[in-house]
Amino acid sequence: MAKRVVVIWKDSCMAKKTQQRPAPAATPPDLETEVANRLRDPFEQNYMGVIQTADPLLLEKGDPAGEIYRDLKRDGKVFSGLQKRKLALVGREWQVVPVQDGDAQRADAEIVSDILKRCAFDQVCQDLMDALLRGFAVSEVVWTVRDGYYVPLRIVKRAQRRFKYVQAAEHQPPELRLLTKDNMLTGEALPPRKFIVHRVNPEDDNPYGTGLGLQLYWPVFFKRKGIIAWNKLNDRFGSPTPWGKYPRNAGPKEKGTLFAALKAMSNDGVLMTPEGMAIELLETKLTGSVTTQQSLCEYMDDWIAEVLLGQEPRTSGGGALAAASKERSAVRLDLVQADSDLLSATLNETLLAWICDLNGLAPCQVYREISEEEDKKAESETDVNVAGLGFELSEEAVREKYGEGWSKKQAPTTVPPSPSPPAVAPGNNGPAGPVNFAEPSSTDAIDALVNEALGDWKPAMKPFADPLQAALDASQAAGETAAQFLDRLPDLLAQMDPAQLHALLTKAAATARLAGNAGVGDA
Repeated sequence: MAKRVVVIWKDSCMAKKTQQRPAPAATPPDLETEVANRLRDPFEQNYMGVIQTADPLLLEKGDPAGEIYRDLKRDGKVFSGLQKRKLALVGREWQVVPVQDGDAQRADAEIVSDILKRCAFDQVCQDLMDALLRGFAVSEVVWTVRDGYYVPLRIVKRAQRRFKYVQAAEHQPPELRLLTKDNMLTGEALPPRKFIVHRVNPEDDNPYGTGLGLQLYWPVFFKRKGIIAWNKLNDRFGSPTPWGKYPRNAGPKEKGTLFAALKAMSNDGVLMTPEGMAIELLETKLTGSVTTQQSLCEYMDDWIAEVLLGQEPRTSGGGALAAASKERSAVRLDLVQADSDLLSATLNETLLAWICDLNGLAPCQVYREISEEEDKKAESETDVNVAGLGFELSEEAVREKYGEGWSKKQAPTTVPPSPSPPAVAPGNNGPAGPVNFAEPSSTDAIDALVNEALGDWKPAMKPFADPLQAALDASQAAGETAAQFLDRLPDLLAQMDPAQLHALLTKAAATARLAGNAGVGDA
């Protein structure tokens, strides 16, 4: 009866869920279609389907190819910041993992990893990272067959100015085209699985992306102008301005001669006036220690560093500076991790997908683990403290933390003491116990006597030690206390025979007296 009630309750619950579930839509949504694509944008001018860049600076300068951004690399601060972003990514280890776990999938991932190692994969990543500045980067894959697999023979970086995006139909994605001498407007169609395109900040579905050059152009521009003004100021204060006077009746030849002499004396400006003409200089009250231009250049460098590395301006010192340095390091790691994730997504959708599809391998992905380098010293100190609590690291954990090559230290083996050689009487040539080379050989006989006396102690103490040990064992078995055992101890000692011990003590005293007398005589 209870089982039937449970079944009825389950049926009623299922009926309620069925009643609460919304009815399916009358018409399914359109699949794989875009409504607000770029071709329908009334603010776009797509002549013959050619898509223009959305970068406002490039449109203002009339340079859709973005060659003005390439010129920014001539600035040392920009180049240094880009190198830090690129090399920090390339310097990390990469690995290939299968999308689905399994022995066969892991074997395919090993094959893909070997293929990438043989095509300068780090250089490919560094080339594609050029999209940071320009917005997008293009590399061409040159395929070949090696060991029965379709593999990249080399991957070549191509100039961005040679490519255009064209969208011919509304429901198709933009197509990358190659500009040639025969077709400089829409370009030529490209074969599939041939070109890798990495984009940064593709705003409003802009296939060209928006690089950091948009934010770096003006600080570099003002910095260059500031350096020019700085150099002129240094030249002005470094040497006086020459002033030449020519007679009023001087002709063009004389004036030219004077001007050439003045120019030979100065790299900047000169003055020429007729005799008797007065010139009054309005001084600007500036001195040779003016730092206005220097401050301007440093401000622009801080601007560039903040755009590229997220580095805030240098406005503090001491502990605040140390905290800011730690924060900059964390921000830089976050930037490198983001660069790595975005680049890995591009490579997984293109290069790795092509390799797996062409060779019938399981789908694989590549990624880089970006993390702060561990402080080995701090970790070792922590391990020592934890070991003091009674814990012990396994060999696998030690190798994982500190690298290969570590093994368990062997415990030192205890060598039992060798038995003393038999002593001989004085005058014999046999062994007489351990020899002390620091003493003269005349004391060998005395050492033999001492060794002989020491050798008799163990059998002499046996009549005392054995009964005492037997009594201790019996007391422990009977569960006696220490007080009860001490009460029985006098009776136990009365049963022992000390005659042999007395004889041994007398012999030892005589031997000690003989050794003492011999030592005094030698002295």
